Amino acid sequence: MTAKGIGFDARLIGALGIGRYISGLLPKLALILGERLTVVANRKDAAIVRALIGGLPHLMTVNAQPYRLAEQSLLPLSLLRAELGLIHFPHYNLPLVKPGHFVVTVHDLFPFQFPQIHSGPLPRAVNQMLMRNAVRRADRIITPSKATALAVKQSFPASADRVLAIAEAADDRFNALRNPQGEAAWQTRLKIRPPYVFYLGQWKAYKNLPLLLEAFQIVRRTHPASQLVLAGDDPRHPEVRQLAAGLPEGSIVLPGRLPESAVPDLYRGAAVVVLPSRAEGFGLPVIEAMACGVPVVCSDLPVLREIADGVAVFCDPADPAAFARAMSEILDGGTGDHRRLGIERAKAFTWERAAQQTVEAYEIVLGVRLIGHRTPRRREDR
Repeated sequence: MTAKGIGFDARLIGALGIGRYISGLLPKLALILGERLTVVANRKDAAIVRALIGGLPHLMTVNAQPYRLAEQSLLPLSLLRAELGLIHFPHYNLPLVKPGHFVVTVHDLFPFQFPQIHSGPLPRAVNQMLMRNAVRRADRIITPSKATALAVKQSFPASADRVLAIAEAADDRFNALRNPQGEAAWQTRLKIRPPYVFYLGQWKAYKNLPLLLEAFQIVRRTHPASQLVLAGDDPRHPEVRQLAAGLPEGSIVLPGRLPESAVPDLYRGAAVVVLPSRAEGFGLPVIEAMACGVPVVCSDLPVLREIADGVAVFCDPADPAAFARAMSEILDGGTGDHRRLGIERAKAFTWERAAQQTVEAYEIVLGVRLIGHRTPRRREDR
């Protein structure tokens, strides 16, 4: 056992939420584990992953796209040949026949709470089956928040002693150092004008975007020069574009999925960041906005209280008028100490700490010490 390395599945590096988790955690794991770490990536993502992990960890490329047959056939064979002591799957889409020890990160229970996020009965059933399999068989189940950990324990009581909460963080790009030229360049390119309200995230139903649009329509009555920047896109939710089209021309900006390089400057240039979700597993936009020194208005959810209690303005996710009042107050200059408090609060969440706690979870599973010990390089990258 002591000679075997640690595997990390990075095949979802390009996904929205999961990709943010992988790109934040993986470089710090690489610094701690060095040559003991083997990262699994799809061939098309090899250069991206190598840039994240540096030169010491092994990189194993596979041709096994997530949620495809190869994930259940080719991937288990590749992992078996790698002879790893433990594999960390940052999402529940892992091979049903994977032997040996593994850790899984469960970001939320949305396949059960909001099954409509998967289009059709078969995808819904498959995702629920995969999550049950992951939770049932994992040696440790990592969640990004205490609220999500509690939900997993309540939904899967047999897993309770294997669940631990390890908070996510904002990476180093998200800071309060203003970049006026960069902000202006992105605003010009995307046809954004200050003051603007910024939303970053998916358009799935639980994200509650119709309420945000209704709330912003109220805001426009007293702040006609303001804009709502609604980043993201999802053709499965045409109602978002339809509702946006009903607001005055130029008041809503729909830039689509943003380049990663644009996001910090768009945060810093915003008057306020809003997250009106009916549920969250963690709420990265809240902590990223706080790290950038931007006021936050968000839903009053236990998971968001964990991150931003005493900093953000919390609203009932069923009350558009409450969101409108909060946004209007901030647009009027009523930020108080939100900026300073947000910056300080965000510093309490770091990927270094998350990686340290994650490696400690690996050590508990394997019964060996990994930190401060490296094994010689065993093989060349494949």
